[in-house]
Amino acid sequence: MPTRKKPPIIAASMFFKYDACPHWLYFDRFGDPKKKQKTSRFTEMLLEMGYAHEEKVIGEREYVKVKGKGNAARAKATLELMRQGATRIYQGVLVHGDMVGIPDILERRDDRSSKFGPYHYVAIDIKSAERLTDAHKYQLVFYGELLKAVQSLRPAEGYILNVDGVMVGFPLRDFEQQFHEAFAEVREILGGKCPAPHLTSGCKQSPWFEECKRLAEKTKDVALIYNVKQKTLEVLRRHGIASLADAADLDIRRLHDADSTLSLHTLERIRLQARALLEKTYFIRRPIELPASETEIFFDIEGDPLRQVEYLFGFLVRRGGKEEYVDFLAEREEEEGRMWTDFLGWIETLPAGYAVYHYGTYEQAKLTALERRYGGSASLDLFRESMVDLNEIVKKCLVFPLYFYGIKDIGGYIGFKRSKKISGGGESVAYYEEWLETHDRRKLEAIMVYNEDDVVATRFLKDWLAALPTSS
Repeated sequence: MPTRKKPPIIAASMFFKYDACPHWLYFDRFGDPKKKQKTSRFTEMLLEMGYAHEEKVIGEREYVKVKGKGNAARAKATLELMRQGATRIYQGVLVHGDMVGIPDILERRDDRSSKFGPYHYVAIDIKSAERLTDAHKYQLVFYGELLKAVQSLRPAEGYILNVDGVMVGFPLRDFEQQFHEAFAEVREILGGKCPAPHLTSGCKQSPWFEECKRLAEKTKDVALIYNVKQKTLEVLRRHGIASLADAADLDIRRLHDADSTLSLHTLERIRLQARALLEKTYFIRRPIELPASETEIFFDIEGDPLRQVEYLFGFLVRRGGKEEYVDFLAEREEEEGRMWTDFLGWIETLPAGYAVYHYGTYEQAKLTALERRYGGSASLDLFRESMVDLNEIVKKCLVFPLYFYGIKDIGGYIGFKRSKKISGGGESVAYYEEWLETHDRRKLEAIMVYNEDDVVATRFLKDWLAALPTSS
């Protein structure tokens, strides 16, 4: 059991951490600070971009900013502004019991009355995102609960001002049950209850990711199995399937009959994945079918979510036993349209009957987005029709002894060696941002090497799949 500590204040920001990885909250409070990983430059840039977006958005509106030292003084000032009926309150503080919330904006609405008079306030958060996420909804319902206590009326909706400055709202009641379940768990975690292991991609956002992994590895927990949802883990544990050994030996038919929410397909995959992890080997679930083509193209896009721009299209073209790396680069964000035009011109020159291999949904999604932005062509339609997502083939046909199925995870397992100059997509974005700021050509060259690594890794995986004995 962790050392008992004074009960903490529960803040809205905690729900971002909870949504990404509940262990983030636990280790923040009870973990060894020496085991906490350093914040990446990309994460720092996300925060900086968020602050810049907030300054821009709030600068376009009239508001009263709450001032004061400490939450108590600022909460008092916020209440006074609400009593006065201020139209828009920036950085107000709401306090009730052990709950503290600091919504970016409290905006007056005159369609319902509160204890302050014939008006009430709603909470608005400024976010550099396009859509509402569950993390945003948790925070907005949290603000709704605080407003209910402070003004004796819970607003019907919560809002974000998104990256485009558009107000996006949702009815708080639609997320109320999920919020209260999460709120109860947050209280338990802060009180010292360590959540059951659950290793997801969200854990990678946390500076405690290695601790999350160690927690599951310590008991060879069933959470180590790739792509198992939290609800499924709960059902498995309820039926006594708590470890990899339990999962490897599970009776699929008996468990399905006991709980029909678990499909036979899901249970078969779980059992095989557990066996793969225990035996440290891969399994082939079904024959792998790859198109036959004289020209093969391996494709990867680098994009910058901070600026919402795609800055590099990289291709490895293999034809007649020869390989060539081809790239289209936007050295400045305003060159994205030119890069797209050059790409459309290039695909016009491709020979008939080619196949385009990529890994994951990113490339398909960005081609569609850029077509909407700049226009398409018949050749683009043909290019998309020729695309083969190796990630889908891997998930359908194979089981690896891995916790995650990213191209870097699988590439490392099958023997692909990367240059390691840039460790991941986030660092690539950081390098691009630094290139834009400093014009240090070495940053741009490192990005090119990273992208070439990605397309070569895709080719390496395709060849590995093609060499499997059941491939056809």
